[in-house]
Amino acid sequence: MATRKVQLTGIAEWAKVFEKNRDMTGYKPTPSAEGTYEKYDGACTINLIMDEANYAALQASGSPKKAKPDPAGRGLMVKFDRKFNTGNSFSGGAPTVTDVDGNPWNLDTHGAIGNGSTVEIVATVYDVVQYGSVGTRLDSVRVIDHVAAEGGDVPVFSANTTPSASASSSPKVEAKLNDEILF
Repeated sequence: MATRKVQLTGIAEWAKVFEKNRDMTGYKPTPSAEGTYEKYDGACTINLIMDEANYAALQASGSPKKAKPDPAGRGLMVKFDRKFNTGNSFSGGAPTVTDVDGNPWNLDTHGAIGNGSTVEIVATVYDVVQYGSVGTRLDSVRVIDHVAAEGGDVPVFSANTTPSASASSSPKVEAKLNDEILF
């Protein structure tokens, strides 16, 4: 069969499709084991929740990807990935990400693709001759209906930073402190 493309539409979950937010480790069976994406300098990934017709198109392409039922009952969920540094420009790096009109998506101005966004992806399904298997690689993501990612910028704490009082205390703690002040 060689190489073929499949176009699928569905609901995005956990979209990490940019260089800045890619999954750097992947699955790690133990803390000391190497993650599935570590030797590739990470991977861009997205879970796509799709209906039966889109999943049938994926299967018809010859992709070995298996679906799991979405816990919220919205369809079938499949994880797509694109290893970041494969040594080949055609198969590595971030996928092309665009808005509904085909304009390039800018993570800094448009924001991250939040859970629940409707997207259309294109994936390449290819035969791996030397191993006698089939692979599936994420090539592009088109955001049809954007849902902003919850939380926006999340503060990062490390041994070299001192958190501010407002970032480190919860509203319950602040309320309790306010109740105890007698003046």
